[in-house]
Amino acid sequence: MQLTKKQEEASGRLLTGDADNRIFWSDNGKIAKFIMGRLSAPSGDGPETIARAFISDNRELFALAAGVSEQLEVSSIERDSHGHSHVCLAQFIRDVPVHEGSVQVHISNDGVVTAYKDNRLAEADVDFQPRFSEVNAVHVAMADIGEEQGEKHKSGLCLYRHTDGKVHLAWQVEIVVQHEHGARYYFIDAHDGSVLYRFSESRAIMAQKTYTAKNQQTLPGTLVIQDEQTSTDEVVQAAHNNAREVYKYYQKTFGRDSYDNQGSPLVSTVHFGQSYNNAYWNSYRKQMVYGDGDGRQWLPLAYALDIVGHEFTHAITSCTARFVYAEESGALDEAFADFFGVMISSDGEIVDWQMGEGVYTPYRSGDALRDLSDPSRYGLPDHMDSFMHIRPEELPDGEKNDLGWVHYNCGIPCKAAYLTVAGGTYHGITVEGIGREKAEQIYFLGLTEYMRSSTLSRWTFEQARFAALNACRQLYGDKGREYAAIKNAWAAVGVGEPAARFAVIDKEISPSLAIPDNKPQGVSSSIVIDEQGILRELTVVVMINHSYINDLRVRLVSPGGEEVVLHDRTGGEEDDIIEEYRIDGTPDLVKFVGDMVQGEWQLIVADHARLDQGTLASWGLTMAVEKLEQKSLAREVGPELPIPDNSPQGVAGTISVEENGTILHADVTVDISHTWVGDLQLILIDPSGREMVLHDRSGSSRHDIKKTYSTRTDDVLRELVGAAMHGDWTLVVSDLAAQDTGILHGWKMEILYS
Repeated sequence: MQLTKKQEEASGRLLTGDADNRIFWSDNGKIAKFIMGRLSAPSGDGPETIARAFISDNRELFALAAGVSEQLEVSSIERDSHGHSHVCLAQFIRDVPVHEGSVQVHISNDGVVTAYKDNRLAEADVDFQPRFSEVNAVHVAMADIGEEQGEKHKSGLCLYRHTDGKVHLAWQVEIVVQHEHGARYYFIDAHDGSVLYRFSESRAIMAQKTYTAKNQQTLPGTLVIQDEQTSTDEVVQAAHNNAREVYKYYQKTFGRDSYDNQGSPLVSTVHFGQSYNNAYWNSYRKQMVYGDGDGRQWLPLAYALDIVGHEFTHAITSCTARFVYAEESGALDEAFADFFGVMISSDGEIVDWQMGEGVYTPYRSGDALRDLSDPSRYGLPDHMDSFMHIRPEELPDGEKNDLGWVHYNCGIPCKAAYLTVAGGTYHGITVEGIGREKAEQIYFLGLTEYMRSSTLSRWTFEQARFAALNACRQLYGDKGREYAAIKNAWAAVGVGEPAARFAVIDKEISPSLAIPDNKPQGVSSSIVIDEQGILRELTVVVMINHSYINDLRVRLVSPGGEEVVLHDRTGGEEDDIIEEYRIDGTPDLVKFVGDMVQGEWQLIVADHARLDQGTLASWGLTMAVEKLEQKSLAREVGPELPIPDNSPQGVAGTISVEENGTILHADVTVDISHTWVGDLQLILIDPSGREMVLHDRSGSSRHDIKKTYSTRTDDVLRELVGAAMHGDWTLVVSDLAAQDTGILHGWKMEILYS
């Protein structure tokens, strides 16, 4: 990859704006395809103004070929339920739309650009004059379908990027097909008439209105009920009720008003076809369609809330990510629909990760269409090693290859979603699950905003992973267990690299300590953390029984001596403190983030006024800890140096550590012969010049010091944990009284570091 001088200068300005800013370039270096961080100053302007200003200010990052005239038109501006704005723009070159030519600008609630995704064309070396007419292109599509079966919906020119990277001027033709579930899309070369790509937009699983097709295949059918009406037809009523439940889920959980977030009516058609074993979302007619099943493989599909949720989610994807329903992109469409189908049909903790189990093969107990927790149970791949490809010469086909195996390869992202929620170890990678509530928010925001597109798009699993990570970064940051869970879940199915190892440490004790009345020194209780790692998240749980909590001051002290006040004489006449203190509610706790967790954590509770008493009943710590790759080294010197009698300058032995790293644990072993150790002082000096007194004229007339000092047991060395180890370490041994002498035979350092 070779950047131009202007790109280097522009990227330098952007990267120096904030230490966390990062740029990811396209393989050819033409485009900064993704940028993240705090990329602009806060602004009170509107989202479109902020977005266009950012693009203009950083235009040198985009190496647009000479002579290429482009326009960017706003496709959508969305404000999510968390207050962030998301602007999606569509690229046109010489007034021709670029297929998949979207630009996304993500803006925080204080007007700062936090992420930027660019999928534009940098050059279009193509003849813009079509030699194959639009009429002929429509004929090509009709001939492929059968003239009597199709009806042109719309057509027009676009710039189409083929899988080989070559750009074609193409006719995009949409044909509505009789007795099919939606439109077929064709991309036909506008110069030679060849079919570049084709796919179907119907998504099958395999104010509100409900219709019956009366076992015909005409849509929408006959209106039966709407809004709050009821029907004696159980299937009609089930479809109506389930659609309402799905709407409520999306509105309550994400604040979304119908599938398009514009309050559009929910249209369902039941009794479709004769013994029809499927359900689907029809993007052309904007409605959900359910067959009655044949009674053997399927019962009426509208009975199943998860299937209704699945089809409604397809409606959402058709308005946001706009997946091309083929190959990887189509598999993602199915996976998102399955994931939210399970979420919608489960209350609280999810115990059943299956799809369609209530209506699939009714004669066989426990059977289902798919299982997100174990896709291989029903023959689906659950790792990229088993990904099913179509042959190079093939195009996606619903009958020949399941449109590029969309209902099979969906098992891979489904497994990643399951691991994100529930956790587990898969392919040697351990995932700490984050639960449904956080996963729901991450997946929904990733789908609706970080995968939003101005055109139908061939999204990949890798791009879906990035979208989830960016959504997680917006919601929960990129240093915690949520971010690690997303990375590890996708890595476990063969997509991307895993995160640094995370662990959750959960410790609670019940000291039942009496809190003395009006004693500012109070009482303290300790929890010792033996594990090593860097703190990323912290929750402190405290239970204090007390008759007047306005007297109390509660402090948490870390192993490094930092202190945070959790409660400071508030609460009036209330009894008891039963509280969870988290970083989002107690911002001062953030000062512990990034510290090493190993050592003694103290909770100090003090009563600062008379008359009331109480008890520290229990308290605990829940920590998300980034485990570090650990290495060890040992260095030893044996100078055999005589220790001069009554000489404050003493003798010194030096150990040089050339490696770079952060100390997790250190042992210092000394070997000294001396006839009166009460004369001796031992000082360890670290590379920064800090002095630590290991021995200071104690021991009286005892002979010799042959001892190991440790960061685990000796307070004087605890401050080394987290320190840099590179440089010279010096041990100074001094005799500070007359008459006795000795020898420093040698000393040794053993360091565990990351």
